Amino acid sequence: MDGGLAVFGFGLFLLSIANLFARTSYWLAWPLLVVSMVAMGMAFSESKKRDTLPLGVAVVLGVLGIIALVVGTPWWLTLAVFLFTAAFGLLWAEFRYEYFGNVTREQVPHQAKRGPIHWPWNRRHVR
Repeated sequence: MDGGLAVFGFGLFLLSIANLFARTSYWLAWPLLVVSMVAMGMAFSESKKRDTLPLGVAVVLGVLGIIALVVGTPWWLTLAVFLFTAAFGLLWAEFRYEYFGNVTREQVPHQAKRGPIHWPWNRRHVR
């Protein structure tokens, strides 16, 4: 996951630099530059937040992509932001769910109980 976080961060960095050189929409280039630096920095850190950072980056990029779509930025920039949103979302999901085969059932983060104990699926059946 660290390598993927760094690669996607570097891709976002290149996208923001290309946007700054093309002089199309500065308002989108600066947040992309900041998000890419955070992603690349967290990829090589020892922080416990590395597992949840791709979800936060995906949410931020999704919001920026929607704003870019509404404002009318160039189509290639909007498409690239949405592609990076999907990539960071998938990167988060790969190490969160065992469906992708990267984690086992024991490594999957513990999920909170769903509802009170008196709900039928939370009852303990004593015999």
